[in-house]
Amino acid sequence: LISCVHNLKNIKVLENTFCIDLIVKDNHCLGAYMFTAKEGLFSVLADKVILTTGGVCQVYRETTNHAVATGDGIAMVYRAGGQLQDMEFIQFHPTALYVAGTSRLLISESVRGEGGVLRNKYGKKFMLKYHPSGDLAPRDIVSRAIIKEMKLTDSPNVYLDVKSIPYHKVRKRFPNLVNICEKVGLNVGKNLVPVRPSAHYTIGGVKVDLKGRTSINNLFACGEVASSGVHGANRLASNSLLEGLVFGYRTGKEAGQTLGKKRKIKESIYIKNHPSQLPFNLDLEDIKNSLRSYMTRDVGIERKEDKLKEVKDKIKFWMDYVLAKEFSSPKGWELQNMLTVSSLIVKSALIRKESRGGHYRLDYPKRNDKIWQKHIILQKEKVKYEK
Repeated sequence: LISCVHNLKNIKVLENTFCIDLIVKDNHCLGAYMFTAKEGLFSVLADKVILTTGGVCQVYRETTNHAVATGDGIAMVYRAGGQLQDMEFIQFHPTALYVAGTSRLLISESVRGEGGVLRNKYGKKFMLKYHPSGDLAPRDIVSRAIIKEMKLTDSPNVYLDVKSIPYHKVRKRFPNLVNICEKVGLNVGKNLVPVRPSAHYTIGGVKVDLKGRTSINNLFACGEVASSGVHGANRLASNSLLEGLVFGYRTGKEAGQTLGKKRKIKESIYIKNHPSQLPFNLDLEDIKNSLRSYMTRDVGIERKEDKLKEVKDKIKFWMDYVLAKEFSSPKGWELQNMLTVSSLIVKSALIRKESRGGHYRLDYPKRNDKIWQKHIILQKEKVKYEK
């Protein structure tokens, strides 16, 4: 796909470019403000804009996502006055490799489907205590079960045991798992594999219809940045790949069909930036790490009102001075976006006083269809609900 894009003469690719904000006037998207280290800040005007910026899972300390998944597109739409939907629903994958210094490699359910079993630090199987399907229970149930076992055994992880599966079969079916484990000194045929849940998929996001249209005219979104509603409250494995194919096609088709007959795009306008000064230096990395720790601990797999409110207050404290500063590099803009989307996840999680799919409240552990079988829509300070 990348090769195809590069070969098309009517597509101009801007690499190593950061999108800072959308240009929106009277609820019409006119383009975006961009940044490159070489050219600085500039704007690109466009008849139609399609966001495919991914999810928000980098706001969590443990995540399978790439480092760029900082919620930039969602934060931009929120600042522009667009509607967001289902921000409380974050899917955690129950089994990500947990070895210090390595990325959180996702270990597919299919490993357990082939016979792999979860064990606590004492070597005991535990999943049948939590669900009749045992190790093959739904992701959210397995994730919560692992968290409970970690607490009960005072351990940072549990273990995946694949020793009952013939080694040649594991190597053939899951070569990436075998290779990564070997690099950190683990032989999956002899050793237990340390795993723990990690933030994996953003179910909520920019509210779109079945053609990828957002609440802002001329602005479209598809992929993980968008919330089309097709995943409900708990995405099924691999369905996002199909969503990307279907909605990528539908969104591109709709945007192309509705282009104006006359080309209205002007030349890029270069603008100067004047970073504001604070009376102290911000340690961006320290704030980011603290944010990710708070989000993982209190806005992750298990949530509770008092803890959510604590995180809400902490995020507001950081936002008061981080958002007040005008940065001149992606590192600062990403932190602003991470704080923004984190505050929105917390806001929606506080509102939804029930448990459903990827949102589990310890103080409201039951599903309540009578009151909460509806979407939470955020738009600036407004909150509304849709069936």
